[in-house]
Amino acid sequence: MWIALGVVVALVVGVALWWKFRDPLRGEDFYKFHVERKWAWELILTEEQEQAFMAGLEAYDDESTVYPHREEGALRVYHPSMMVSLFLLAEQFAALGPQAVADPAGAVRHLLDRAAQSETGGVLHLNDDWLEEPVDGLDKYAFSSAMMDATRAQGVDGGVGGYGDEDGGYGMLTVLTEMPRHVSRMYDDAHSHASPGEIRNRLDIYKAVIEEPEPEFVEGLERADAERSRFTNTLMYDYGRVLEGYRGMRPHMAYAEPSDVMSAVLARMLAENLPGITWTRAPSPEQHQRALDLISTRG
Repeated sequence: MWIALGVVVALVVGVALWWKFRDPLRGEDFYKFHVERKWAWELILTEEQEQAFMAGLEAYDDESTVYPHREEGALRVYHPSMMVSLFLLAEQFAALGPQAVADPAGAVRHLLDRAAQSETGGVLHLNDDWLEEPVDGLDKYAFSSAMMDATRAQGVDGGVGGYGDEDGGYGMLTVLTEMPRHVSRMYDDAHSHASPGEIRNRLDIYKAVIEEPEPEFVEGLERADAERSRFTNTLMYDYGRVLEGYRGMRPHMAYAEPSDVMSAVLARMLAENLPGITWTRAPSPEQHQRALDLISTRG
């Protein structure tokens, strides 16, 4: 019973997210570039500035595909291949003043061209061909899966999001050092509107999944996620440079699991501020330590 109920809760949350974006009138491109006034990085800009910024991103997307990881505050740029902090871009766009609003396409192109010239805080250059042949029997998909294990230490709280892109060759780890009480109350209030009903058999599970989630539940989750983003920070890391460190570290950890070797490599990159790793915004000492704990504390 408890297993079935757990499955339903996970599925209902997933369906809520699917329902949120299923409207064909909205579409993927609409969501990519519409103005939300929701996530922490968006609030750096005025509404007028955000409208211009999104128009500039959409124009750049027509030339070279980009994808905004909105909640994490990171922009995936495909050509040239890199990750750029949306907090950084928003601050730089705002600093350009009326010029950026008047010519958003030119402003965004200027900022991304500058990011492509050198890695700085909030900018991570990537190599799409980071793994051409398997390493230790791991292809890029297995390597990416092991990287996810390497950033989820047992017994350490604070990892609220992880993402890996084996084709782009990058991963992200979102950390939260402490959940503010008012955000916890927002989540509790949202979940109070999600009632899958009594689970007696498999048919009840199917019914719970296909039914439209309560609007109050979906809206409550959106508000809670947005408020939580004010207190999170996201670490971005390059698989290619983790792989370089892995090859150097492997002989010294010959009997370790691949994820443990990756953990040691990534922890060193973070602790020593080596190239190949950066944050979406300057981390607090507590955020830095929490990420280090999540990466380096292995069960």
